Amino acid sequence: MAATTVEQRQARAEREAGRAPARPRTVGIAAGVWAAAVALGVAESAVMAAGLTAGGTPWTELLPGLGLRAVVYGVVLAVVAALYRGHRWARPALALGLGVVGTLSLVYEPVAWLLQGGLAEGLPLLTPPFAVMAGLRALHVVAVFAGLVLMYRPSANAYFRRR
Repeated sequence: MAATTVEQRQARAEREAGRAPARPRTVGIAAGVWAAAVALGVAESAVMAAGLTAGGTPWTELLPGLGLRAVVYGVVLAVVAALYRGHRWARPALALGLGVVGTLSLVYEPVAWLLQGGLAEGLPLLTPPFAVMAGLRALHVVAVFAGLVLMYRPSANAYFRRR
């Protein structure tokens, strides 16, 4: 008889008992980190909207963009909930949707701004709201990468393989 790993024995016992495999901590933490990434995105949007309205932009001009963000955040939270519940499709959806497309959308604007001489020309524009928004965006990117790493840890891989 071939040697089996602890995970294989546990999976066989769970199947024989008719139980779903136990969710590893890394999957729960990954879901929490993804939810934190969404919260950071919401906070960044709120700071941006407050700054724009303080600068004279009417709320009515911001509503379409804020509405789109709300829909995207809602969809992402639904996918995060699916990840937490153990749906296999949620991992690639988050990896492609937020890990690739979302990260590009988060870093494109600041990189383009820097390449166009934004730092040299923008030093007088570095206001407290700008600093808060930049900090939130940096934390947002860190949360996305942490979520990616956590949901593909070996224990998470084994869990989703058994689902």
